[in-house]
This record gives sequence, C-alpha cells and structure tokens, in this order.
Amino acid sequence: MSQQQQLLLKEKLTISQILGAYGKQFTQITERYSDARNGRCAIGVIMSYYDWNGKDDTQASGKLLGALIALRHAGIDKHLLIDLNDSGFTFDEIADYLERNNKIGFELIESNSEDSIHYYLWE
Repeated sequence: MSQQQQLLLKEKLTISQILGAYGKQFTQITERYSDARNGRCAIGVIMSYYDWNGKDDTQASGKLLGALIALRHAGIDKHLLIDLNDSGFTFDEIADYLERNNKIGFELIESNSEDSIHYYLWE
C-alpha cells in the first residue's frame, strides 16, 4: 500500500477512534498537550495523530489549530475534552463518552496543490 493510500485510510478515523486507538502509544498526562517525551493529553494525542512530534516548536501552533478545527467540525467542545482528560478519564473512557454523545464524525483531506486543509462532515 502506498504512503498516500495509508494516509487516506488514516484520515477517516473519528476523534473517538483516534483517542481509543492512537492514544494507546502515549502516557496520558494532564494540564499540558505534551511533556516533550511520550506523554500527551487528549488534545495532544489528536495533534500527534496529525504528525506533531510533541515538542514546543514551530509545528505546535499549526497542529493545535488543526486539532481545534477538527474538534469544532466534529461537534466536540474543546473545553469538555480538556475537562474529561484532566479529571481522570482515560483515553478509552473519553472515546466511549464521545461515541455515546456525538454522532458526527469528520474526515480530513489535505490538498497539496493549495497547501491547505479542508474538513468535511459525514455521518
């Protein structure tokens, strides 16, 4: 499978699927997106899913903006996600909560020709 095909498959995951599956490779932390090592909060996992390295560098602000836009388009309040993470819910518990309470998913498609990101809602 080509790298582009793998990327397209990767992009069809919902926020809850990202947290449930991709979050397993990180240690869950609170009050920060990353500990610059292997620790991530829920939003940090989403940022890392879209290729953030977990370090406070020039990529961080763009990946944060992308994650926040994805949350908004998925109908997920960022403050709720932060509160769930920081109050002790695991990534799996957050994912389950989102699945039960949010029926909208999103799909991310990158346009290389325009260097922009477009978000599409799907049900």
